[in-house]
Parts: sequence; structure tokens; C-alpha cells
Amino acid sequence: MKTLFVLLIFTLLSAQHVSSANVSLVITGHHGPVLEGDDITLECLADTSEDMSTYYFQKYSKWMNSWITLDTRMSFRCWYYAVNITRNDGQLFLYLNDIQTYQSGPYRCVSNNSLQTEVSENITIPINYLRDVSLFRTGFFSRYTDNLKVLTVAPGDDVEVECSAYSSGTPLYEWSRDGDDWIIVSNKLKLESVAPEHAGTYTCKALHPSVPDLSKSKSFSLVVAKEYKHHQAVSDIYMILAIVLPAISLLIIVVAFAIHMYRRKNATEKLLADEGGQRTPIYKGSLDSLPSVSDKQPLVM
Repeated sequence: MKTLFVLLIFTLLSAQHVSSANVSLVITGHHGPVLEGDDITLECLADTSEDMSTYYFQKYSKWMNSWITLDTRMSFRCWYYAVNITRNDGQLFLYLNDIQTYQSGPYRCVSNNSLQTEVSENITIPINYLRDVSLFRTGFFSRYTDNLKVLTVAPGDDVEVECSAYSSGTPLYEWSRDGDDWIIVSNKLKLESVAPEHAGTYTCKALHPSVPDLSKSKSFSLVVAKEYKHHQAVSDIYMILAIVLPAISLLIIVVAFAIHMYRRKNATEKLLADEGGQRTPIYKGSLDSLPSVSDKQPLVM
């Protein structure tokens, strides 16, 4: 009886020790903001003296609406969940090399031992990025057709060039011209009634709003040419033809197909009507009748 009582006390103390354990997940070995392309290490920590053999990493999948275990070899994992996990000297690490936005998480660390399940707080890695800068003349078609490197205009024309960048935060934009010390803080460069002295190389610099060192630039050359008016008119005509001619061709094809289907439907209906009108009764004694002994009813109604 005494032995049983001692074992019961030991079990309760052990259970109390395990339940007080705290598991956490931290980013280790990295200082400052996390940038796209950095190498990131997550470490699972617990305030127990035991090793981390019962702990493992999980990542949440919003498509599957569930947590995916990352370091179980028997579980399904595609490239999306493929990560490098090590268990060295009682420590548990998850390595994310050349981190991309789809690897931001959330992650958590879980222990599933025989006594209870411990789960860390979720952690989502804030990945900062600033991607390619684009330059295009303001307008619907220009946005999707221009890859602005050289812009040629005639004297007196108005110029408006827009700068755009894909970023984790709304970027800040600065315009400058080579050889000048002025800066325009805007995503649009506007020049009215340009003259030859406006020619030069203009640069748009996009800056990340929360990571000042994260920036990208793109430039274009502005050429002011007197003889450009004629070429511009011809270019505009070609642009209009490139849009209008395919549209007209498509319309002609649609109309021709509709007419064909309409005529085919009318021909089918007329054929059925003609076949119905040719069905005349055949009686006994007529030239078209078949030999019969007691036929008094028409064969075809």
C-alpha cells in the first residue's frame, strides 16, 4: 500500500512537471528585417531538460485548412512543404534557404508525448520584398504594351511617365535626371510642352516604406525630335490598325457563322415540312396500292 502511494505521488509530480513545460518557436541567428532571399532559421525551444525527440514542426495550409507536419517522413509533402530540419545535440532547427513569400508561414512547434500535447504560439515570418520596377506612359494600352527605354517626342508635346513596383508595402517613388540635383517625390513624371533642353536620362527610384535600404531603380531616355510628328502619326495609325483589323476579322467570322447556322436551320425545317406533305393515303385499287385481300384502311396517314 505504501509503495502504491509513493508511485501515485511520483506520477502526479511528473505530470505537474510536464504540464508546466513551455514550448516556443523563435527566429534565430538573424538580425534586422527579413528580406526575400534571406536564409532563415527557426528553432523550437522547451523549458525542459529532455531532448527534442518528441517535438516537430508544423505549417498551416489555408487550402487544406489544416496543419501539415513537416518533419515526418511518412507524411505527404510536396515542394511547397519541403524544408530542411535537423536534430543535433538535443536541438531542433528548421532551415529556410532563399526564403520566398509562400514560405512565410504560419509555423508552430508541437510536442505529442505520452502525457500531453504541447503547442507553441504561431509565428508568421514578415518577409519584405521590392520587385521589378516598370516604366510606362500613362494610359491603358501603354501599361500593358510599353517597356519604356527610349521615349521620342516632338517639341511642344506633354509627357507623363508612370513608375510602378511590386512591393510588400506601398512603395515611395523619386524621380531625378542625370546631371541635375532636383528630385520629384511622386510615382509620375510630368513634363509640359517639352523642349530640346528637356532631353536626357530620367530615373525612377522605388523605395520600400519600412526598409529604407531596400530600393530599385529604372531609367529611360527622353529624346525631343522635330521630325517626330510624322512618325508619331504613322505609328498611331499602325496601332489603330493593329487593334481594329483583328476586331473586324473576328466580327466577320462570327457573323458568317451565325448566317450559316441560320440557313442550315431553315433548310432542315423546310426539308421536314416537304417530307410531311408527301405522305398521301394509299387505298386498295389505286395504282400505288399493294396486293391485299381485305384492306379498307389507308396504309399511310
